[in-house]
Amino acid sequence: MSTALQVPIVIGCDTDPDRESFVGPLPSERLVWRGMLEGIPALKRAVADLRDDAGAPPRFTWLVRADEQVRDLHGDYAWCLQAHGDFLRGLAAEGDALGWHPHFWRLDRQTHRWYQEVEDEAWQLKVLREAHAALARAGLTPASVRMGWTYHTSATFNTLDQLGIRLEFSPFPGLRSYSGRPATRDENQFDWSSTPTQSFHASQRDCRVPARAGEPACRMLTLPCWVATHPFWGLAAGAQMARKTGDLGLLWAALRRPSYVINVTAKPSLFAPMIRGVGRAIAAARAGHRPAPAFATYFHPDELIPNRSTMYALAHVRENLVALLDCIRRAGASPQFATADHYADHWGAEVRVTA
Repeated sequence: MSTALQVPIVIGCDTDPDRESFVGPLPSERLVWRGMLEGIPALKRAVADLRDDAGAPPRFTWLVRADEQVRDLHGDYAWCLQAHGDFLRGLAAEGDALGWHPHFWRLDRQTHRWYQEVEDEAWQLKVLREAHAALARAGLTPASVRMGWTYHTSATFNTLDQLGIRLEFSPFPGLRSYSGRPATRDENQFDWSSTPTQSFHASQRDCRVPARAGEPACRMLTLPCWVATHPFWGLAAGAQMARKTGDLGLLWAALRRPSYVINVTAKPSLFAPMIRGVGRAIAAARAGHRPAPAFATYFHPDELIPNRSTMYALAHVRENLVALLDCIRRAGASPQFATADHYADHWGAEVRVTA
């Protein structure tokens, strides 16, 4: 193994069911998992020959959906693990890890429309506790979580900590999808505007920031997703978010703290700003100006199968990972593929509560 500065690469997959906007018409009475069952094996074949500096192939963390939407439509929070357990455990047997991906989807019984619940915190905590218990009964005690739409409150964050989750890698540092209070009966609500880019143990009072010395801290480690901080790309991301939401405050936020994130399945030209930022971060770490970077990224399974998008595709993953490995090596560091579990165990001990 190289003795160079190590840069862990943590790749998560939110194993959501297929999205109608991506793959076309879907039944309303059940969830469809073609992206998971067909896309994941295709991805594993596509990147099987890639190696990090330890000689290991890409390691993935497959985050199993378990939440009220799954229970309502299929009868059990842990249905995905029950129905596809052999497939998912087979991935773990190959060196990958299984984690948890809960959404706060809730059905409006009057309109029959699913929406992201952001007001009823007691309901949110109930869903987390019950879904976690169901996964445990089905044989999975998850060590890692990525939340649906990266949404959290300090109460939901502390609940995961109490449940024994070791790594949370939802945050998009510097990004948010609303100003003030999140919209109700809507979706894609999150706020990580104050979150740093380095791993940290969150404050129990505000999960977005590290606990300071003497302040109650979560035992669970937070690994923020990698974001590009270039002004042009950050402004482009802010403009897109402001256009989608009609909230011009998000454009001002992007000017103050430019942040840009995109899935590893994206076109290489759009993923390139993320990679360039890694090279700059390694240079800063080697100069002693900041800690070594950790590159966490994610994707969805239906981005791996033929879809309507002009942006996301299976072929892009290999090209992006090759470029990422090359960038890290050219910068004089050693790329290391890691599952979320391995990151928490191997690199988490180095993370301390801030002074």
